[in-house]
Order: sequence, then structure tokens, then C-alpha cells
Amino acid sequence: MFDAKSLLDMVMGAGQQGGQQGGAAGGIGGLLGSVLAQATQGLKQGGQDLNTASGGMGDKLKGMASQAAGGRSPQDLMQQAKEMIAKNPGMAAAAAAGLGGLLLGTKSGRGLAMGAAQVGGLALIGGLAYSAYQNYQNGKPLISRSGEVHTAPHGSGFADDDGDDQSRALLMLRAMIAAAASDGEIDNAERARIFGNLRQAGLEDEAAAYIEAEFRKPLDAAGLARLSDGPETAAQIYTAARLAIDPDTGEEKVFLAALAAALRLDPELATQIDAAVASVMENQPV
Repeated sequence: MFDAKSLLDMVMGAGQQGGQQGGAAGGIGGLLGSVLAQATQGLKQGGQDLNTASGGMGDKLKGMASQAAGGRSPQDLMQQAKEMIAKNPGMAAAAAAGLGGLLLGTKSGRGLAMGAAQVGGLALIGGLAYSAYQNYQNGKPLISRSGEVHTAPHGSGFADDDGDDQSRALLMLRAMIAAAASDGEIDNAERARIFGNLRQAGLEDEAAAYIEAEFRKPLDAAGLARLSDGPETAAQIYTAARLAIDPDTGEEKVFLAALAAALRLDPELATQIDAAVASVMENQPV
């Protein structure tokens, strides 16, 4: 099975609006981290460390990566990825931006604030859902725009290391895909182009195939709700879906309303989540 958590991190990195506006440097960095993390399975911090690496790495990471990569050194992997991006900078940028555009609505100029994009996919979703849930329970005002994300405490049911992170990351990706596909505006030709770019840029075939399959037959609201195992997960599913879309079409509004109902979210909690998501998005009013 592919590394769903690294893929979710890649989506968030590719959806950073500031990085794309700055010459796609943020998108390429996220893509590079994902490529190397996939090549060194089991290194949970590989993507983050390798995103900022300019050459070598620490001795511990070197040894672990070499073993996981079938004897190839981290320097070899880094050089291979650098050469790929140097030869095909447009392709790498298009791949990262294309995925972010599909799953975070960045094609319309909407994207994550820089700080939000850097915390990681599960930490971002869990942190936003936790803050909204706490506000809802305590009767606090809606979260205002800040661009900052306060990660959820361990054991709260919202933290990125609570439970099986791979299964949860996969569920969040499915929620985002279902939301992004809800308006029916992404045609087959566009998907084929974007996924072709992703494969050429180094995304693992299994991961690309999985996302393609989900886009061809996304879950509906009821299907997503059946995968929830409690109120914490339900809030995170809705948060992931809300991150994927700015509900400005009738189809998207219907989808989110149906999802909130299927997940049995109190309307006030859904409103808190809407505000939490808006607080970390650029070019979207709160």
C-alpha cells in the first residue's frame, strides 16, 4: 500500500497559494519531499526533512534511507530527484499545482496560507477540527482569520498520531476527492493530464491509480459517514471536505449539507468548522 500520509502532505504543500505565486518553489519542494518519502518507505519524517535538504542528511537518516531504498544512498536519491526537476521544471510544477488545484481549489486563486500548508495534512485537518469542536462545545465565537493552526493535543482523537495515521489519511483524501468531484466540473481529459504529470514526476503508480479510481467513482455523503467511527472522525471528515471546496455552486452546497447531515454534525459545529477552514485559506472571505 502506498504512503497515504505522505500523499496527503503533498496535497497540502501543493495547495500552498504563496508557494505557487512565488514561482512554484513551494509546490516543487512538496513534490520533491513526496518523491523521496515514497522512495524511502517507513520514514515518517522523510518528506519534511528532505523537502529542505540541499545535499546530505544526518547519519541516522542516511542509514535508514539506504536500507529502505534497496541500497541506494540518500544522496543518490536526492541527486536523481534534482536531475528530474532540473530537466523538467515545468512538468514538476504543473504536477504539484495540478494536484493542489484538484483537491484544494487553487485553480481559482484559492489556497492555503503558508503556515497552514507547512504543518502536514493530518495535523492541519485535526487541528482545525479540534479548534472548531472546542469552540462549539464551549460556546465561543467563530474562529477569525489568522492563517495559524494550533495542533490538537495527543489523545484528543484529533491529533495526527492518534490511531492509525495511514487509514485516517486515506479517509481524509477520500473526503477531499468526494468534495472536489461534487460539482462535476473536472472532466476526464483534465484528470488524465494531471495524473500523467504526477506519474512522470515520480508519484508512485499505486497512489496515482488510487486517486484516479476515487475520482471516477467518489464516495457520496452517506458512504463517507459510514466510515466515521465517532464524533472526532466525523468532524475531521467534514473539515477535509470543506478544505477541498469553497462552496460557491449549488452542487457543492448540497454536498456539504448532505455530508453534515449524514455525519450528524450539529449545524453550529459545521459553521465553526467552516470558519476554521476559512481562517487558513487565502482569497476566501471568512
